[in-house]
Amino acid sequence: MDPGKSIGRLQDADGWRFLRLFVLVVASVALLVAIVNRIAYRQMLKPGNQTIVQLIDGWARVYKPILVDYFHPQVVVFGASWARDAFDPVTVGTMTGLRWFNHAVSGATPYETRRFIESTLDDPDLEVVVLNLDTILRSTIDVRMKYGFDEALLDNDPDGSPTRWLGARREYAITVSGAAIGNNLEVLKALRARDAGMDVSEYLESYDRFDFAGHEAELGRIRALLPELATMATAGAGPPLSQLPAPPYAEELDRILEVLCPRDIKIYAYFTPAMALNGHLGRGLAASLYGLDILRRYQPGCRAQLHFYNFNYANVVTLDGIAASGRYSELYRSDGHPRPTVGLLMAARMFGLPFPDGTPPGIAADFGADLLTIDDAEMRLRVEARQVEQLFAAVEPAGVQ
Repeated sequence: MDPGKSIGRLQDADGWRFLRLFVLVVASVALLVAIVNRIAYRQMLKPGNQTIVQLIDGWARVYKPILVDYFHPQVVVFGASWARDAFDPVTVGTMTGLRWFNHAVSGATPYETRRFIESTLDDPDLEVVVLNLDTILRSTIDVRMKYGFDEALLDNDPDGSPTRWLGARREYAITVSGAAIGNNLEVLKALRARDAGMDVSEYLESYDRFDFAGHEAELGRIRALLPELATMATAGAGPPLSQLPAPPYAEELDRILEVLCPRDIKIYAYFTPAMALNGHLGRGLAASLYGLDILRRYQPGCRAQLHFYNFNYANVVTLDGIAASGRYSELYRSDGHPRPTVGLLMAARMFGLPFPDGTPPGIAADFGADLLTIDDAEMRLRVEARQVEQLFAAVEPAGVQ
């Protein structure tokens, strides 16, 4: 026997044994990961865990289209992180007596928001859509979709046809995909922190608190401005709508209303109340006026009940910190995003409910109104935009354009 051939056969046999062992190890690891992810996913389906599951930042683009189909909520919130942080589905659901789902995702683009809405329309229990207009009309995002967004996980494709192999695609996404691993680690970590008795602000950024320390100068300038604010706001109405630049994604609002209006639901469209001390929303009048114009245009032929609230003007919420109320804000995160406490206030106003216990004085008298029921809504928006402009000028006197 040729020694060289014998050695070759042995090497081939060793190679096959190694390959089989390698495949077995990989398959075993994949199976283990799938089992662990499946167990974690079961935790994500528990109603008591939805504050963490729906408010946590991470892989919402993958999971939320799947979860909203599982829960069949009555109220669904759409938008970017300004909406995600504002509405805790558990607390706002308890207040309203309705099942809420927060479908907002961090940095959502107008296109993603529309597609998420289209994917949710087959929910037989859907009664209310809460739509954050900042996400659509004040967006400066120059991409159509962001990393993690996968239309193959939505109920329908862009032309409205049912997505093929949807069940299999979603099963892969929640068991062995990178999104499953990353999301489950974050969710399980937060659940463990909650169960250990940690304060919610320590494991959920949505409940973080703005620190007023170090902002005495800005607060002082705002206080000095307040006596003159009303007079300054009414001076000059600004250019007519026809002379204002249209928001670049205004057509996405048209397309959203085209799919929502034929349905027997309520639509609450709103602009976020930006913290005057740390806000950067609302500097453009065009977004507010175009929002009003588009909604008014659809209202007469819209089967759905349309409502439009602008919370972004000088009020007790946006002026948080002006009155001495402690070092940390109960209304805003450290980055100026509204906390779920603000979401409760907005929901109470939009749904016509009593404000929660402990609501700051003055909110019941002046915090938003349904502008589609007000004849002089356009002038009101012009005044409110002027107020915001002056407030931001007081906070950043050298930086406001």
